[in-house]
This record gives sequence, C-alpha cells and structure tokens, in this order.
Amino acid sequence: DESKRSAYDQYGHAGTAGFNPGAGGYSDFSGFDGNTPFDMGDIFSSFFGGGNQGFDFGFGNSGRRQAQGGADIRYRVRLKFDEAMEGGEYEIQVQRDETCEHCEGTGSEDGKVETCSVCHGSGQERQVRNTILGQIAVMGVCSKCKGTGKSIKNECKVCGGSGVNATSEKVKVKIPAGAYDGMILRFRGGGNAGNNGSAHGDLYVEIEVETSSKFERRGNDIYSDVDIPIYMAVLGGKVDVDTVAGNVVLKIPNGTQSGSIFRLKGKGAYILNGEGKRGDHYVRINIHVPGKLNRKEKELWEELSKV
Repeated sequence: DESKRSAYDQYGHAGTAGFNPGAGGYSDFSGFDGNTPFDMGDIFSSFFGGGNQGFDFGFGNSGRRQAQGGADIRYRVRLKFDEAMEGGEYEIQVQRDETCEHCEGTGSEDGKVETCSVCHGSGQERQVRNTILGQIAVMGVCSKCKGTGKSIKNECKVCGGSGVNATSEKVKVKIPAGAYDGMILRFRGGGNAGNNGSAHGDLYVEIEVETSSKFERRGNDIYSDVDIPIYMAVLGGKVDVDTVAGNVVLKIPNGTQSGSIFRLKGKGAYILNGEGKRGDHYVRINIHVPGKLNRKEKELWEELSKV
C-alpha cells in the first residue's frame, strides 16, 4: 500500500516500550529502541517562533564533528485523546545548553582560539593500546582538545571555556493532527549546543495519548458503541453518534440485531500525510433491554408475546 508506505517513510512508527507516563518531562536523549522519528526539520523554524533562534541547521560544515556536537534532548508530551486527534501548537519548557553570548561560543575570553598542538586541528590522536595480540595503534579523540581541534589559553569567564551555558526556555512545537501514542517528532538543531561552537543536537518530542472512555483507535479508524431501545431495533429510526469529526446522525434500519456494526466513512482519525483525509468510524449497536417495567409496559409486552 503506497499510502501506508509514504506515511511510514515520513512519520515512522514508535512503540511505547520504556516510556514513563507523565504530564510532560525532559531528559537527555538516550535512544528510542531503534524507532524511526518523524523529522520536523524542514518546518522547524515556523514551529519555533519564525526564526532559528540560534539553532544550527547546516550539518554540512566539515569543520564541525558530529561526535563532539551538542547532546540530543528528549521531551515527553501527554495529550488527551481529542487533543491528539486535532493536533495544534503546544508550549513546552526545555532545559538545554545554549551558545555562550559572552564569547559567542568560542570559549575564549579574548576571542583568540589556536589550533591544538597535539592533534594539529584534526581532533584525533594516535593512541597505542595493549591487547592479547600485542600493541595496536588506533585513532582516538584528542586527549588535550577533546576532539574540537582547538586550544584556548584564556578561557571565557562566563562559560569556563566550554562555549555554552545552561538555559531554560519555552518553546512552541506543533503536533500534527492524528498523532498517535508513542509517536516521536524530531526537530533538528533544537537540542543542546555543542562545546566550542560545535553543532547543536536535536530535540525529540515523544507523544503519549491518554485513552478515551468513548472511543477506541485502531490505526486511522475509530470504534465506539451506541445503545438503542428495542423498538428502534425492530422498527428502525435515527440515533446521534459522537465521532472525532463531530456529531453524525446514523440511520438504523428495521430489524437491526444487537452487535451489528455500521461504518461512517471518513469520520475517523486524520491520516498522517493524508492531506486532510480521515479514516472511518465504526459503530457497534447494543440493544438496551429495560430492567423494570410498569404495569402498562408489562401488559404491552405480554400482548406482543401473543402475536
């Protein structure tokens, strides 16, 4: 199915293993069990107030080493069922390292940064390790500059030479309509700033969706139960059905049996990357049998039993 493949390629799929429910939370990113996040990078700036706010979007500068870039950040957002169905902008409080304004990320008080005398700017040095097979020469992170390739003699008094400072700020993120439990959104450059001017990490927003007392979601389809009186099951009629797309009037044909299922086309959850299309809503009919009868009702049922 090409539409499902397209949705998977863009949004990915994430399970809930290891997810700790909560009203929202922040932590260093430590992996999502191999799940593929939905990359929001192309529209990142519009979700964060119309500007890059100092975030790095390049990732093409060979002078910056990914291994020494800023750490990724994971944030959990808990949504009510109807909020996930409709999506929208949400404000979250993110704690992260941001580029030091005093030294502009150089880590140097006077702005002077020299090439590391050990690795000569490569960020790596030759190291000899002893193994059971003898000594082996390997390339490792430079012990002096920690992989930056730079040397600072006069460290910044504000950041201590790291080039970053801890901050806490409110950030607006957009949740797509139809978001599902365990979904992961990736915002490139929204993580921690790297030391000594290296690249920002990414911000990962993990979605938790509360269960609904009325609806059950299966993929893009929604399921619910509706009770109808016996006379409507026998004679037919109309009943109001609450859906995530609004109230719908369902026509009940005469002779409807308990457990019958009716489909309301296009009244389910929004299909991710579906250009406004929705799944379907399935209604299961339950026939309500009165528990107590007054005298007149009992007489009527007795008359019916003789027909």
